[in-house]
This record gives sequence, C-alpha cells and structure tokens, in this order.
Amino acid sequence: MIGEINPILRRRKLATELRRLREDLGFNGVQVSQALHWSTSKLSRLETGQVAPSAKDVARLLRHYEAAGDEAGLLLELAGNHAPKGWWESYSDVLAEVVLEYIGLEDGATSIRAWNNNVLPGLLQTRAYATEMAMLYRSVELAPPTVIERRTRARMRRQQLLMNERLSYTAVVEEAALRRRFGGADAALMHEQLRHLLKLSDQPNITIRMLLLEQPHPIDLSSFVHLGFPSMPLLGPISGDVVYTEDYPALELIEAEERVYRYSVFFDLLCDAALDEEASRDRIASLAGL
Repeated sequence: MIGEINPILRRRKLATELRRLREDLGFNGVQVSQALHWSTSKLSRLETGQVAPSAKDVARLLRHYEAAGDEAGLLLELAGNHAPKGWWESYSDVLAEVVLEYIGLEDGATSIRAWNNNVLPGLLQTRAYATEMAMLYRSVELAPPTVIERRTRARMRRQQLLMNERLSYTAVVEEAALRRRFGGADAALMHEQLRHLLKLSDQPNITIRMLLLEQPHPIDLSSFVHLGFPSMPLLGPISGDVVYTEDYPALELIEAEERVYRYSVFFDLLCDAALDEEASRDRIASLAGL
C-alpha cells in the first residue's frame, strides 16, 4: 500500500498525522520546536505539507511524542526516501504549481467526479481537442508552440490513470460542451472527440452522463472536479476529499470540509438532473452521426 502512494499524497498524509499527534498530546508548535531545537517555521512547514519531512525528522518527532508500534512504523515508511518523484514534476516549466499539486492528487484518487459546463473534461479529451484548447490561451498568454505541445503531452499522460480499474470516474457534461467548437475546431475534430467519449464509456469504471440544454438546470455552477481517496490501515484516508476549480486565471484547490461537502451535494443534484448512462450514450452517438 505504502509503495503505491505518490510523493504529494505522502507529504500531505504525513503532515496531517504529525499535526494530529501533537494536538492529541496538547502541545503547541512553540513547545515542540523548542524541545527539538527547531525553528517554529520548520515545524509549521512540516505540519502544513509545504515540504516533505525526512525520515530522520519524523523519527525525532515520533520519539518526542512517544509514538511507537505499527502506527509509528507506517509513518516512518511514509517518510522513506524510496518514493520516486511524480512524473508531473518534469512539467513544472509549463504548468502552474497548483496544477502540479492537483495532478498529483488526481493521480492518487480512487474516485473522480467531474462537472463540466463549457468544455469537455481534460481526462476525456482527444489530443486534437486538447491541443485546440491549449492554443486558445494564446490570446491571453504568450505561449510558444513548444509550451502548448508540452501542456498537451502532460494532459495525455494524465489520462493513463483511467486504465486503473480501481478508479471510479464519473463525468456529468452539459450538452453545450458536446456541441461547442473552439477556435479552429472543425466538425471532423468534434466527431472524433464524440466517438472517443463513446469508446471510453465502454470501460466499466467510467461513467459519462449528459445534462440536456432543454432540461431544467439544477444549479448555476462552473466546472469542478471532486476527488476521493483510499484509506490506509490504522491511519485512515490518505487525504480528505478535495475539490479543484479552474476558472482561468483563477485556479483553486478546496479542502475545507464544509465547502467540499457542498460540492459533493452539488454533484449529486447534477447527476439527478442528467440523463442516465445509456440515454447519454445514445445522445452522444446521435451528435456524432452514428
């Protein structure tokens, strides 16, 4: 289990557990920092996941908290230096830091629920569609062709996680996103994209549902992605649920429990209003001329 957890989720889980251990003992950050001869900023960075703690630092904290047994062993294993870097880190020159963080979270999720009202979800896009979308930002950002290509390549790489049958992926897509053409996108590009959606929907772990324009809309809400994560023995969920919103140029990871829960309710409302899976497939096939 530990070996399957990527570096971003390891860092986040360690931060959560180290903070919990301190709080359970009633210590504050100043007390712990003084006892270990650390700066308070160092402890703060460890407990907020800003940096990945070394196994040595984690061991010192565990001794100070008198933590032992299987739980301590798991935390030390999480802090091990044997975890390779995430593949997405090689794209740090063309992707914003919040996007890299999101990709790492997405990579470790076991549940992804996406609502898209204007464009198709990134995980479902063909290369041609993704390239067309990336080129649109040229009007607001001076992105040379090499940057566009690398961003598109990163998006295609992300899609490999859909082959993981342990992942449950559900997308609710507004009909407008299936009809709309962007930039130089032509009918052939969109037909290819629609056929791609039909092919993906054959996979048992992928559900694609359409919200018709003619249907009453349950809520006025921009696109978002809701991520859920697996649990570890003894330590519980690797991460709390996270919501990612992307309304360029504002990109946000939402982790506050109450806000995340609201998005979960919103998604349920959208699912209730959308066509079921079979009817959605029929509509997509009709739009594709099949």
